[in-house]
This record gives sequence, structure tokens and C-alpha cells, in this order.
Amino acid sequence: MNRFSKRDRIVRGDDFTAIIRGGAFAADDVLVVNVRSNDSETSVRLGITIPKKTGSAVVRNRWKRWIREAFRINRDRLPTGLDIVVRPKRDAVGNFAKIAKSLPSTARRAARKLDRQEQSD
Repeated sequence: MNRFSKRDRIVRGDDFTAIIRGGAFAADDVLVVNVRSNDSETSVRLGITIPKKTGSAVVRNRWKRWIREAFRINRDRLPTGLDIVVRPKRDAVGNFAKIAKSLPSTARRAARKLDRQEQSD
């Protein structure tokens, strides 16, 4: 249950584009989270994008590991039925504790925005 398996990942570039352009987003001082509804009511999928401006390959890979681990341990606190794309906020300093705290709260705020958008359509 706590694994980060293939079905939990967003891997196609078209999916990333659709989520970023067609969904809702929320941000705090650490992360920017884009969300969009998926076909399943029970699953949550994660996509991670780390811009090169974030730092060297070592720094970018560290961010990815931290975000994946935060997703894995906080999966039960995330809204279900969503595809989530996460990236670090520009000039944010990486820290696992901040990321683990930020991901669920930012994802819930983005999900509320998405609900309001879908209700108004």
C-alpha cells in the first residue's frame, strides 16, 4: 500500500500538459500543485516536474525523492480522484519536513478550487 507503483504515476507529457492547462492550482512558499479530476474516484496519481533553474541534477533529484516520499506517506491525507502535478516554488529551499507538510494542504486547496470551477461550468 505504501509503495509508489507505476499506476500511481503520471508519465505522459500530454497528461502533464492537460493537468497544468485544464485544472486548478494552489501554491505556498514551498510547492506549486496543479490538479485535475481523473477517471477513478478512489485513486490519486502524482507527476513531478522540476525545472532546471531549481539547481544541479543532484538538487533536482533530491527534490523528486522528497516529493515522492511526501506523497507516499501522506497519500491517505490527499483528496481522491485527482491527478496531481507538483513542482517546487521558484527560489524555494528544499526541506523534506516542509514538503511533507505542504503537499497535503496545498493539494486540498487546489481540489477545492477545482470543485468550484466544475460547479460553475
